[in-house]
Amino acid sequence: MGLIVYSEPTDYALAYNDNAYVVRSTNYTPTFRFKVGVAIAATNEIIASITVYPTINVTGFDQRAHFDIKRILQSQVGHDISLPTSTHDGFLVNSNSHFDYSLFLIGEDKNVDGIYETVDLRKIVNKSVWNGVKDITDWLDFDPDDYVLTTGASATKFLTDGPNTREVNSGDSASLYLVGSEDNAPNGYYITTYDGYNATGNQLNNVLVRNTHRAVMTADKSKRYLRVPVGPQDIPFIDPSVYSGTNPATLLNGVKSYGIRLWDNTFPISERFTFNIDQECTKFTPIRLQWLNRMGGMDPFNFNLKSTDRTKVNRENFRQEHHTFRDTTWGYDKMARGRTEYDVQTTKTIEVNTNYLSDAESVWMEDMFTSPVLYQEVGGELLSVNINGRSIEKKKSLNNKLNQYTFEIEYSHINTRQRG
Repeated sequence: MGLIVYSEPTDYALAYNDNAYVVRSTNYTPTFRFKVGVAIAATNEIIASITVYPTINVTGFDQRAHFDIKRILQSQVGHDISLPTSTHDGFLVNSNSHFDYSLFLIGEDKNVDGIYETVDLRKIVNKSVWNGVKDITDWLDFDPDDYVLTTGASATKFLTDGPNTREVNSGDSASLYLVGSEDNAPNGYYITTYDGYNATGNQLNNVLVRNTHRAVMTADKSKRYLRVPVGPQDIPFIDPSVYSGTNPATLLNGVKSYGIRLWDNTFPISERFTFNIDQECTKFTPIRLQWLNRMGGMDPFNFNLKSTDRTKVNRENFRQEHHTFRDTTWGYDKMARGRTEYDVQTTKTIEVNTNYLSDAESVWMEDMFTSPVLYQEVGGELLSVNINGRSIEKKKSLNNKLNQYTFEIEYSHINTRQRG
């Protein structure tokens, strides 16, 4: 007797798409069933267990079943974000946005007393999921290998579907998220600076920031999910001990753009991202948001045009008699209150506007609009916000000529006023 696995998820998979198994047992009894245990990979501690009965019985003797554990896996993943304000080593570990698990598949059957007991046991090799999702049709063409770094591969993707050229202001924080590999990739990333926008003009510097987690990535899958803080606010805080070149605090002096690319010892192993500094001038105070994108990273964007602050008020009240009885009179004065507020709650909102966007940036706005997790970056801190609205138009330059969006952002906390 034995258990056979017909199909299973890839070693790295998205938590919010299918994570399905199709299994079979060579035990042919009509009372046979499967017991499935999902465990933490590092400790083999079972966190969830389900019972699955065969769903296909081919010619009366082939016990097969299928099950999808994505709901269990989704409960274990979150997101990772921080704004470095002191020295950091250039690569930060993402501890919340993934879950590394083992799956125990057990075959059970009834004994002579009618009690289920284990007759087959198989452990599925360790697997990993991260907090990403693709639309159902897009997922059919999704290949996780496009996002898992491999030595020598030159175009592995960061965890974002946003544009590779981005606008930042000199005080902005930004991070790129990645999945490393068991062959210790990446070795680090290069920062290449230029005196012109869009990586043009003279190259000023080309420095390597080493990956201090590289030595443990083979044995520890949890160290393969990383983010690199690469905003103009973050680069000056890089620890000089992991940095080859001039002082990181002065690296961006006189720089108008810079590129970020992951490397192994001698090869580029990722796509390249370019950041333009202070290219979009504005007389308004920019509103900077960061949101959980579909691939599990955090994407930032500056709303540089006019923004409008509002306060929404929800009032609960009752009407009371404004007369009072005093000694020998039944009357009232000018301070008597009829309508009385007993519960006043307020929420603050900001209406924000984009500049004119490219078609790629317009698609990016849909990613932000549908995100369940948004923050506003203010003075080195993150404030939780939500975005209001139920639909968004997909704008294209061919149809709309100039692509521009307006959103209403609402702070997630409700404030309460005193009772009346």
